[in-house]
Amino acid sequence: MAASNEVGRYVYWSDRAVRQVAEENGIELTGRQTWTLGLSLIGLQGGIGPRQRVTRNRLEEARRIESHLGTAATESLDQEPAASYVKGVGKVEFAEFAAWHTREAVVMHTRLRNVHGQRVDICLFGSKDNLRGFGPSDGFADGWTSSAAPAVEELLRTRGRQNTSQWDDPQSRSVEALKIALDQGFSGTTGHTDHPETRGFTIGHAGHCEFVAEIYTDVVLDPTRWNLEGDSAGAERIMVGRPMWIRTMTPNAVVRYAELRNGPGWARQRWLRPLRSLRRRPQTEIAAPEVASVALETGAVGQRSQVTATRASE
Repeated sequence: MAASNEVGRYVYWSDRAVRQVAEENGIELTGRQTWTLGLSLIGLQGGIGPRQRVTRNRLEEARRIESHLGTAATESLDQEPAASYVKGVGKVEFAEFAAWHTREAVVMHTRLRNVHGQRVDICLFGSKDNLRGFGPSDGFADGWTSSAAPAVEELLRTRGRQNTSQWDDPQSRSVEALKIALDQGFSGTTGHTDHPETRGFTIGHAGHCEFVAEIYTDVVLDPTRWNLEGDSAGAERIMVGRPMWIRTMTPNAVVRYAELRNGPGWARQRWLRPLRSLRRRPQTEIAAPEVASVALETGAVGQRSQVTATRASE
């Protein structure tokens, strides 16, 4: 998949996740060592040594990971869960994860459909340090936060192997993860459906992204058990895990919600504020104002997306 488009941008890359998956599965990220041969005409002296790599080739590392995962028993999202790794193409939304014990965390969400029309919500949690193209002033802390955040943190910390929370079955904990991804920052004064930029903690989205993720839990919801509302309504299958990388297919695919909330002059005014303060002029802080209705792209919802998942080899 990474080879399908050479021009793009990584909006999320986790060295820790990539190296851990590579080490656990015997994947060589850099390949064989290359050598250079040097020869000096003075005294006919020669030498041989390793060639130093000038630029890190993340695209090649991604290819090696995908190639190895493809050698396992591959099955599409049309099959029954549970997948251990998933890759696909779709619109990805980014938001801060307002966790109790985790700082500088981010939650990413994408929604796909398989060939049978089944909706698949993928909720990925990671470090904000791995996010590119967004700044510290992109989000604002306001609105509802989930009391199930520690349960989701435990899911991530133990890679789905432990659950000591009150949400003590896979379906209920996965539903709480989905609510965090789609409802965190909700306030009762605004209609947020299909408008994530109006919620607190949301940062932005990137359209037409390639992603590869490690999945910790993969469940199909019992339709007689759940009556979800808002953007969560209609959820059928939920995957929760961590991303290894997310790569846009075009460099300008990132939409920053701060610009939608504060207007096109937001970035310029943000950078000019420190200069104006030196001249002792009174300043008006750019807060999170009321948001006008903005039609955002719907991405892969309701469309057939190219997705494959792989089950970890036993």
